[in-house]
Amino acid sequence: MSPVSKERIAALRVAILAVLGQSASELFLRRIDTILEDCSAGKLTAAQTCEKVQKLVSLFIDEGKAREIGSRCAPIVMKETASEK
Repeated sequence: MSPVSKERIAALRVAILAVLGQSASELFLRRIDTILEDCSAGKLTAAQTCEKVQKLVSLFIDEGKAREIGSRCAPIVMKETASEK
């Protein structure tokens, strides 16, 4: 598994933060940053990262926000998947 580009990681982070806004604590955002760091280190694919963040948001914040994160991250994941081939 190769690391996801820094630009795509930044795009994922922007999409996630746009959905969460003020509804997430600093501690929760650090947990998301840890997941994104795993992605940039090549431990997770962009798709796995998005799914993991969605599950976390669904469990602790709101299922609707988790779905919105999935829809906002889908184009980024698709671009990353296409560039790997």
